Amino acid sequence: MHLTVQIAAPLLAVAALTVAPAAHADDASYLARVNSSGVAIPVADRVKVSSGHYICAQLRMYGHTGTYRSGISPGDLVRQLTNTFYYSPEAADVQIAAAQSEICPETLRP
Repeated sequence: MHLTVQIAAPLLAVAALTVAPAAHADDASYLARVNSSGVAIPVADRVKVSSGHYICAQLRMYGHTGTYRSGISPGDLVRQLTNTFYYSPEAADVQIAAAQSEICPETLRP
């Protein structure tokens, strides 16, 4: 798990830096929601926040209408987080839900 964190953290940090957070982004409320979920996510808080911005960047590329552009669907994002970053499916779901609620609500389907 330690090696995964070392690999994932720089990738997530780059993704967060290349996509400007929306004006309504609230890292503190995202982190509070993730940390109060009761689901173990064994990475540093800064990595969790970077993950949230990465998730939003991926979902924004997919589009809030569900039409494929250049990103991935929410279901594919769960698979990516579990297969690439070794998050549990529950941890992936928690982070996606928190990111959509607190950082990028525009990605929620109407």
